[in-house]
Amino acid sequence: MRLDELAKSYGEKVKFFSVYIREAHAEGEDQVLRNLDEDVIFEQPETSDERAEVAAACMLRYNFSFPMLMDSMENEAEEKYISWPDRLYLIGTDGKIAYQGGMGPLYFDVDEFEESVKEHA
Repeated sequence: MRLDELAKSYGEKVKFFSVYIREAHAEGEDQVLRNLDEDVIFEQPETSDERAEVAAACMLRYNFSFPMLMDSMENEAEEKYISWPDRLYLIGTDGKIAYQGGMGPLYFDVDEFEESVKEHA
């Protein structure tokens, strides 16, 4: 996956993390054909343990080289960063947002993100 390649290339200068938020394609909700074809179907987790199990399955499936953090069951990170279903951010050394990508999947632009990473690395 492209983000993993970036993490490996810039990992000495930029720390990469994934934050697992509420399930974007839960059973009975906004399902995508790829998940149905690959039998990747989960109920929307109701507890942090259930969310951790789905997050772990995601990590195993994509085998990211960077850590995955987990949002609270109150969805604090998702709400503060307006990140559902997915979004790319770069946080500067000053703790401020240096890059905010568009809402995924339509505006999830890894090339644009990479340019910002290069600028700030």
